[in-house]
Amino acid sequence: MALSVIIVLICLLGLLGNAIVIFYFCFRSKLNQSTVYILNLAVADFLFLIGCCIFFVYFLCLVNGVKTPKESDKAIAIFGELLISFTFNASLFFLATLSCERCLSVCFPLWYKCRRPTHLSAILSTVMWALSLLIMIMERFYNREGRPTVYIVTSAVFLLLTLLMIGSSVVLLIQIQKTSVECRPLKLYIVIITAIINYLISLVPSRVLRMVYFFVIFPTPYANIIANSVINLCSAFNSAANPYIYIIVGRWKKKISTTEALKLTFRENSNQT
Repeated sequence: MALSVIIVLICLLGLLGNAIVIFYFCFRSKLNQSTVYILNLAVADFLFLIGCCIFFVYFLCLVNGVKTPKESDKAIAIFGELLISFTFNASLFFLATLSCERCLSVCFPLWYKCRRPTHLSAILSTVMWALSLLIMIMERFYNREGRPTVYIVTSAVFLLLTLLMIGSSVVLLIQIQKTSVECRPLKLYIVIITAIINYLISLVPSRVLRMVYFFVIFPTPYANIIANSVINLCSAFNSAANPYIYIIVGRWKKKISTTEALKLTFRENSNQT
């Protein structure tokens, strides 16, 4: 029960942070190639945190004896699980796509500025949402005999994206180190390092636990609840932390507003692309 309360509190903080980022990009800033993905990532994280809130508030109500109609119980549980699964995948895809875009912008700057399709970010974002929906449908609604195969394939995709994202980030950091101190995008550098650390300590353990949770039969219902709670705690931390990374980096050694912090962070990012 205490773990569920912690998850709900993390979700509320994350909803506030991601709402600020979404509001900033929708009403205060013009999108560019990279920030399109950051906006979509914020939307995915926001929806994921809503799903977590719905699921765990519902769980806390059950634990505390709050009675609700059985039909609404089932609907709430299914909706929360589907929203969590769908947006978890979307968040991963947008993070991986953003990492690859940053790598391309540094390794092939001329191609990126001159030959890159104008609407590529919008097209890829649409594809990422559609692919996330497809994977969610396959994982949740496929027949019992074929579901383990589907889950193994999606786990392999997750591993491939993880390696691709880490490799892209390493290449980007090497390229940044080669530039002069005056030209080095310090805030972007900090954002990349922090995002990688945040990803490795949250989403990777979460996905590993999901695999264990799917293939291993836990001895008691309580163990199942704890495993599911830890999985969502890791994922909620990742989704909640991202917007605060942007704000903290923008405010580094400066006393400025949240809007100005975001503007400073992504203005430097825009200059590099």
